[in-house]
Amino acid sequence: MTHAERSHTKRRLAERYGLHVSSDDIFQMAKAIAHGQGTLIAHQNRRVDHWQLVYQGQPLRLVFDRLRRSIITALPPHG
Repeated sequence: MTHAERSHTKRRLAERYGLHVSSDDIFQMAKAIAHGQGTLIAHQNRRVDHWQLVYQGQPLRLVFDRLRRSIITALPPHG
């Protein structure tokens, strides 16, 4: 994950969920998804999925790149 991608994800988590996270936090979220700790919401394409993950007690909607095993962005909360 590049610096720009991490910055984008951090901004979206702050903007959409009020979370201020570190790069390590994002890595832990990606690791949790890669190990099946979350709920698959949808397949965007052959490589990218949308996941629901509870992190620090808060449900998050995240876009995960399976090939790179990294989080691309955070989607707005559902509802």
